[in-house]
Amino acid sequence: MKNTILALLAICSISLFSCETLVNDVDPDRLPRSDSKLVVHGYLSPQDTTISINVYYSSQLIGGNNSPYWLNGSPISLNDAVVTLSNQGNSVTLPFESKTGTYSIKATTMPILEGQTYELKVERGGQTAEAQCTVPKAVAIQEIKQDSVDSKMMDPSNPNYVPPKEYLYRIVWLDIAGQENYYRVGGYVFQNQTVQTSPNVFTVIPSIQDLSFGENNRLGAFSTDASTDGKEMVSNTARTRLYNYPGSMLVFKVKYVELTLLNCEKTYYDYHRAVQAFDRDNPFAEPSLIPSNIKNGLGCFAAFNRSSFVLK
Repeated sequence: MKNTILALLAICSISLFSCETLVNDVDPDRLPRSDSKLVVHGYLSPQDTTISINVYYSSQLIGGNNSPYWLNGSPISLNDAVVTLSNQGNSVTLPFESKTGTYSIKATTMPILEGQTYELKVERGGQTAEAQCTVPKAVAIQEIKQDSVDSKMMDPSNPNYVPPKEYLYRIVWLDIAGQENYYRVGGYVFQNQTVQTSPNVFTVIPSIQDLSFGENNRLGAFSTDASTDGKEMVSNTARTRLYNYPGSMLVFKVKYVELTLLNCEKTYYDYHRAVQAFDRDNPFAEPSLIPSNIKNGLGCFAAFNRSSFVLK
């Protein structure tokens, strides 16, 4: 984020004989300060039944966080802002829902329609943050390429272990010609988990497994039509494994698989790619700017159109 203060590191001089430390922290009092800003997150889709907007305050990354709007390193939802959504001369104020910590209305109150532009205004304490988004066209899923392979995973210590079968999925669609398009794919495996809770008693527990596209590549779910305008596009591969142990107390059975294709705004695409690329587990990763389209604030307000395909 443009107004977020990033950690600064100073490398000490290295002599031929010794060095007290490789990294020295800069005194936070010597760093510039920035005022807290409204942070707004919200996404519009014609397929959603609820419109929800999150509102927080930003915080300093350096020098400690004594803000009353943060608790244990996490932002606290602001419940006293005025959040207004407008479209073609019609406006609605979104009430705060304490259960979800968001400002929400049913989509029937303000229908989200393809091709239309929506304006968002968030007001609190003399601050006003604004943004707008336009709902892109829906892109239908043409085909799901499905396959399965025997996993090479082994467990020599477990005589009952059976290598799980891996199920592979790829999504196929036809790009909209003559315009820049930004896509994100995803999916879920809905399954029943049978657990033996007592002798001769088995309980079936529904569970959901997220499908990750592109193996270990965090950005594998994102793609553009930069080199495939108007042509057929195929996603990276998503895979899932079913772990079933003969004679064990835990068995999984797939009910169905739902795969999704989002045709999204560039704002959505850029923001979520930047978030996915951020390596919070690597202390040596270079800090990066997270794009924002919130005027006088931070965050992302964007639209997408979702297509789904169910495999049973």
